[in-house]
Amino acid sequence: MTSAQAEPRRKDARRNRTQILDVARALLAERGLAVDMREIAAACGVGVGTLYRHFPDRDRLLTAVLAEDAAVWTEATEPALADADAWRGLRAFAEATLSLMARHRGMLDGLSGPETQAAFDACRDHLAGVIGDLVGRAQEDGRLRRDVSAHDVVVQVMALGRAVELTEAAEPGAWRRHLEIVLDGLAA
Repeated sequence: MTSAQAEPRRKDARRNRTQILDVARALLAERGLAVDMREIAAACGVGVGTLYRHFPDRDRLLTAVLAEDAAVWTEATEPALADADAWRGLRAFAEATLSLMARHRGMLDGLSGPETQAAFDACRDHLAGVIGDLVGRAQEDGRLRRDVSAHDVVVQVMALGRAVELTEAAEPGAWRRHLEIVLDGLAA
């Protein structure tokens, strides 16, 4: 086989991979982690075998699809951590997290659900570390109740993720009001 004959296959494979990622990203954003690999393949117009050649398992596909959103989310934590006002940083972090969940159902499912996919392990670890730092500083500043743990805040943010799920289609942004209610309850 000459290089001219091999080139179209590489272009075709690259096109298939890009198409799989684009379709999977759209389906996961709209419907969450319930999307089946067969559905993704069918929506792409490729066989399941083609999908599995590019992504040997569901975790690898999820990781590839959600990597960009995870990077954006991780970057959003940097200003929250850098804010001298830890309470304002905690609020900004919660808003950024819930805003991402509102835009991408797959992130909502992965961050707040019981799934243990590797695609979300690093995000969850990052979430716990960021919130732990912000909680400690906000308590030192007297802005956050002393009896509130970092775990309490994580649970509240994840619970608000479900509020996003329940309200976003009918009333976009309604979760912001629920966030304010929760933050009022956490404030010192």
